[in-house]
Amino acid sequence: MKVKMLAALVVGLLYLSVRAEENDAVNKELEKFTGTWKAISSERDGKQLPEDEVNKVQLIVKGKKYQLKTGDQVIEGTHKLDPTKQPKQIDAVRSEGPDAGKTLHGIYELNDEMFRVCFAPPGKDRPTTFATKEGEGQRLLTFKRAKP
Repeated sequence: MKVKMLAALVVGLLYLSVRAEENDAVNKELEKFTGTWKAISSERDGKQLPEDEVNKVQLIVKGKKYQLKTGDQVIEGTHKLDPTKQPKQIDAVRSEGPDAGKTLHGIYELNDEMFRVCFAPPGKDRPTTFATKEGEGQRLLTFKRAKP
């Protein structure tokens, strides 16, 4: 009986340790993600958006909250990052704008100066590659950190 209790305790402590490491990785990623980003390319359904439209796209991130500005349109919401997956995963829940209340599943790459994300439309499976194809509704965006 003592051996089973000890084994359960060890398993529980290991689980808590792994969760703490995952939370630490997420917090570090959120810190790196926080800031203002300007789109440098945007692709949907295999087609590149015109440069004048891309230049209107700005992303502002503060921790788990984001605001995406596309010209006059403003989309707000929260996101959840999982930097432990390969490719890294992101789920964005929109609270304002088109598809409010829906979750978009995506994958992302992030470093200090660049952020690239590929999202599936709401209700669709998460993309597995950073590419879009006609008719799939996926969107691929590349951002560069805005200079203060």
